[in-house]
Amino acid sequence: MPGLGFIGLLLCAPAAHANDIEVIGSRLWHGPDRTRLVLELSGPVEYKVFSLEDPDRVVIDLKQSRLGGTALMPLEGGGPIKKVRSGSPATGVLRLVLDLIQPRNHRAFLLSPSASYPYRLVIDLTETGPSATEFVEASDIREQDYLVVIDPGHGGEDPGAVGANGSYEKKVVLEIARRLKRIINWDSRMRAVLTRTSDYYVSLRRRVAFAMDREADVFISIHADAAKRRSAQGSSVYILSTDGATSELGKWLARRENAADLAGGVDIGEQEPILQKTLLDMGLDWKIKESRELGVHLLEALSKVGPLHSPNVERAGFAVLKSVDIPAVLVEAGFMTNPAEELALAQPLVQERIAGVIFRGLSAYCDLDPRCPEAVRNPDVYVVAPGDSLILIAARLGLAVGDLKRVNRLTTEALEIGQKLKVPAP
Repeated sequence: MPGLGFIGLLLCAPAAHANDIEVIGSRLWHGPDRTRLVLELSGPVEYKVFSLEDPDRVVIDLKQSRLGGTALMPLEGGGPIKKVRSGSPATGVLRLVLDLIQPRNHRAFLLSPSASYPYRLVIDLTETGPSATEFVEASDIREQDYLVVIDPGHGGEDPGAVGANGSYEKKVVLEIARRLKRIINWDSRMRAVLTRTSDYYVSLRRRVAFAMDREADVFISIHADAAKRRSAQGSSVYILSTDGATSELGKWLARRENAADLAGGVDIGEQEPILQKTLLDMGLDWKIKESRELGVHLLEALSKVGPLHSPNVERAGFAVLKSVDIPAVLVEAGFMTNPAEELALAQPLVQERIAGVIFRGLSAYCDLDPRCPEAVRNPDVYVVAPGDSLILIAARLGLAVGDLKRVNRLTTEALEIGQKLKVPAP
């Protein structure tokens, strides 16, 4: 759900008063199930939101409010919104009008300040009938599939960790997740889907529900987080802990990730009790045992392409791992707060390499899981897929381009779809 390009718009606003609440910023996001407008405010505001017809529009009235001098508003809406207008229907009232292409239900709620976020008024627009948009295409899943749910952390309002050079964790992990999904689905042994497919926020509760509703076999949450020390580096793997974190960093990261809904903009009234009854001890023991096995294979694969932050599978109370009764891990691909890793994680070939090693670790776990189908491809042969290039294949397999060319006696880097390449030992 990418944020739209915003331009300054001179709008007719109510006369300023010293005690007026200012709209100091705005953002617009489009997701598979909703369009979200976020208004950043200088303080709590009394508001009213209602719909009008002929033409279809949603009206937002903010009492004792005005547009701040530096406020940016979207001129063109995008998605179901044609444009955004403003005016003053009465003294001391700021009115924003969302002109719609077609009718939409609306829901609004006010969020209190959280971390670097000020007060925010959130307006969600959803379809008026049963949602016609799902997270995944029905053809993406077959009943017999060994289903891997890949969860790119953060998104939309919640950028996750932000590097010194301005790179966002939410963008890095989405790219890694997309690449991992493509590798898994091309291999055909398993089937992968994403909890979010673009730049929009999905609450922790809904990420869990996504995996449970689809009866997934494995859940992998991908992050590239922050640390208090800029020198912290390397990848790590976490599983659920029932009795406290195994490290101070794990405790700090879990606390930080579990607060993501505050940044993502989740209405407290929307929260529900835990989605699943407490698992029986036997079931929980199986889940943790299998999660650890998966984590071990992932760590072993990750260790071959870069440093590990921890050589052991760590445990912490990540909310996104709690309510799924399947093997579930959280992979930290590196640290956005480490300048060198921030630069590396933004590079497509590094993202492809990380996706490739996660796939190899997952495949090694799949080999030992009786629920998983047998491998259908020869690991010593790579079949060229649409969109492949020699440099991309080398990154994915953790090899040098020169080694691939030498073993396959290639004189150029030109490839054909379906071409079989010998894979040299790394």
